Amino acid sequence: MKNKILSALCLFLFLSLYADGFSCAETGNKKEPNEVVSFGMCSILNDNLALAKECAIANALVKGIERYILIRLGRFGVVNNFQRLIQEIIPGAKEKIENFKILSEYKSNNEYYVLVHLRVNEILLNDKLREAAIVSSDHPAIKVLFLVSEAKQGALSFWWQDPEANTALSLTELTLHNEFQKRGFDPVNRTSGSIDNRLTEDMRSAYLSEEDILFWGRLFSSDIVLYGRSIIADNKDIFLTLEAFDVNKGISVSQGMQSEKTTSDIYNREKEMETLERLASSLAGQMIPAVIKSATSGLERIYTFGIVLENLSSFKQSKIFKDFLSGDIDGVKSVIQTGFKRNSISFSVDFQGDKDTFIQRVLNHERLPFPVGLIITEDGRILFEIEQGTL
Repeated sequence: MKNKILSALCLFLFLSLYADGFSCAETGNKKEPNEVVSFGMCSILNDNLALAKECAIANALVKGIERYILIRLGRFGVVNNFQRLIQEIIPGAKEKIENFKILSEYKSNNEYYVLVHLRVNEILLNDKLREAAIVSSDHPAIKVLFLVSEAKQGALSFWWQDPEANTALSLTELTLHNEFQKRGFDPVNRTSGSIDNRLTEDMRSAYLSEEDILFWGRLFSSDIVLYGRSIIADNKDIFLTLEAFDVNKGISVSQGMQSEKTTSDIYNREKEMETLERLASSLAGQMIPAVIKSATSGLERIYTFGIVLENLSSFKQSKIFKDFLSGDIDGVKSVIQTGFKRNSISFSVDFQGDKDTFIQRVLNHERLPFPVGLIITEDGRILFEIEQGTL
């Protein structure tokens, strides 16, 4: 029994580490960009092998789509759009698969495993990503601080009047927080920051100058400040006004106003939030393109490219090299293993800067773990060849 469990565990680890190596062997030396190899598993219930196999295949197909999306969008693209990917893209994953082929099957005790090579329908998937407003992100999520007051029933409330109190998010803040997070931004948690003792009375006023707005943005290390107000008028109109400020550039980059007349009880929290959600969604759609353009212009773009380490004599070398890239090379944001063969391993690297800069930083680094040669392949991948006789 122990041997069977150990065998299953070894197979699981083997497939998870080296799936792309099988892809190259099965489909030729060059794998198409929309091709993925993945494995799936499912428990065998009541000795029903057919049902377990079908379940394992479905599991493998979903994992294949997830793997493709990670490579397609990059780490920041997935992180910034994670909620929408889970809600809108992954549930219909099998519909976005052009075809698939089972490469291998394995039954171990009460588990059924399959290894599947699949081809993603890129046109259909890209259409779905566009419909969900999910795009590849070349930059980390933009940090946004909300300085938005609420006026209702003759009272005006705003958190920066007494920031030390760490009051809960207002309904307007919560609505904007959810909307901008859904669109890939990183809302600042204003309750976790330390408050500067240099705050003046003007900085605690409901009506802030541009200088004070930018001060609040710098205080919370945000990239963008959204300053504005929601108003519930006596005639049942609800107004939401916003102006976006680029903290690093010290300028206003976009502004807008939306309103909606309600016929129901405007002081009903659920109805109020539904209205605010519609207004926030409309304003976000109008303002975000200008916000992103301003916040990301002048930043060095993050590129994703493939590298291969050749002439491996041990798995230890691949781990040492991966740790070197992720820990010692300035600008490297992530290193993800994408394939493995008998004497080579491939990675996908997110790097803030171009390919030439990356190569120079690797080859000229004083802590390069072993001597390597350089080859640029026809498909643009970087190939590092370990010199013979190296550890």
